[in-house]
Amino acid sequence: MASFADRLEADIRREYTASQRHCGWRLLYSPVNVVDSSDVAFIGLNPGGASATGHSELAMKAGSAYDRETWGGAPPGHSRLQRQVLALFGGLGVEPAKVLAGNLVPFRSPSWADLADRKRAVEFGASVWTEILGRAKPTLVITMGALVFRTVGKMLGITTVERHQLGWGRVTGSFALTSASRLVGLPHLSRYGVITRTGSQSGLQALLGDRWNR
Repeated sequence: MASFADRLEADIRREYTASQRHCGWRLLYSPVNVVDSSDVAFIGLNPGGASATGHSELAMKAGSAYDRETWGGAPPGHSRLQRQVLALFGGLGVEPAKVLAGNLVPFRSPSWADLADRKRAVEFGASVWTEILGRAKPTLVITMGALVFRTVGKMLGITTVERHQLGWGRVTGSFALTSASRLVGLPHLSRYGVITRTGSQSGLQALLGDRWNR
């Protein structure tokens, strides 16, 4: 019988071919075993650009892409996004490699606007993550970007959402509770560096609750 990981990979490759995509794909930024062991999930929208040499597709063999890989020409772990995400994990007191981290939509594109048939891509990604979250059952799920928050919220059956200012103009974050988990929505951290911003800490505390200790 195929393993859960093998089945995920086969499903993604099948959809990648069927939807005629050409830029490559990538699902998890952490090892696949976190699907069975992680209490914290962090989900972005989709991977950018084209497939890079040395970058995994389904999952990392070891460690986290956020601290081990070179992005945008910066040293490993030092791109703007990586620094913000690592600061987030640090504030939560969790090792990067132990976070269930990945992309809602696994298909690469230079930008979200450049991704063909985005509706189909999101629906497929939602089906993949419904399985992943159903297996992992993390008690804290953090999303990056409004579309990811809405999509994951629908998957989790969220009905009531609270929003809090993040000390960056009109930028807000969101959170919602289920019987078993807390869903938190953050803005895209490559654009809004709220994790390390002093004026954002009270908003982050409201969103993340007792887990936040930065």
